[in-house]
Amino acid sequence: MLITAVTGFYDIGRARYDNRSADKYVSWLNQTLQTRLPFLVFLDPAFDASGVVLKPEDRIVRVARDDLTMFRHGERIREIVSTSQTVNRRDISFHVAEYGMIVMSKLEMMKRAASETDADYLIWIDAGHCRMIPDLGDGTIKLTAADLDGIKFGLYTTYHLSQRMRIGKFPRRMVGTTLAMMSAADFIVARDFAEELSDRMDFMVEQEWLPAGKWDNEQMAIGTLLFRGGLPGARVLRTHVGGGSNAVSWLFGAPLDGRKTPLYVRWRLLLDEFRTRLAPPEDCYLPGDFPEAAFQAWRQSRR
Repeated sequence: MLITAVTGFYDIGRARYDNRSADKYVSWLNQTLQTRLPFLVFLDPAFDASGVVLKPEDRIVRVARDDLTMFRHGERIREIVSTSQTVNRRDISFHVAEYGMIVMSKLEMMKRAASETDADYLIWIDAGHCRMIPDLGDGTIKLTAADLDGIKFGLYTTYHLSQRMRIGKFPRRMVGTTLAMMSAADFIVARDFAEELSDRMDFMVEQEWLPAGKWDNEQMAIGTLLFRGGLPGARVLRTHVGGGSNAVSWLFGAPLDGRKTPLYVRWRLLLDEFRTRLAPPEDCYLPGDFPEAAFQAWRQSRR
């Protein structure tokens, strides 16, 4: 069983928002690359990679930012970010439009990575994830092929998503609130599903979100797909508060994040319980409403 890690760094000018400079991210990236997995590192061709310290088995993959699908929708996304009256203005996705585009490109990087390796599984690990990766002991993978059998997409969800799945309604107005639905800092995908996974997100964004003036980050997008039945073969590995190094910990048998639910999260869950229950079904996504036939036709038309 072979597992390849995928990460990437694109300088989208985040330092202007929260002082996280490119140099800081390269420092974090180098620490993340110490994880004992072979890495494919996506970088823009114009980015100076001389400061990136690779292990012998690591490799840089050069893809221009503007060649990523979400950046090709840049004009429409910037319009939504600048004019929408319903989005969460406290989130970076609605201050730095390029941030949302790059985090929503993680699945495309996984799709591109699938043609760069013959690994059985790909694990996405954020470039700055070193801040949350725990002590991995002897650094050997503890999972077996049997543990991964049947998993096309392994992810950690949050209480916010499990709440909506329990109630059976997901108000469409939630798109734009950037509410954490799953852990997008690390997740695992079967290599033979990576292309389809990326296509499913692209379809929802292109055919549903952007025409309706909706935009958000990858946590909301993946959570929405999962709720709607749009991720066949996905397995929820654990539900928890959010954050932490989840898929990495799972792979290496490290202790999982055992944080208690903060008071502000409990309050938000209580508030969302009432709002979700009161939302009219016609204003909500519903379980199983992912338009599978339309997606397959759309996907076929792009070949």
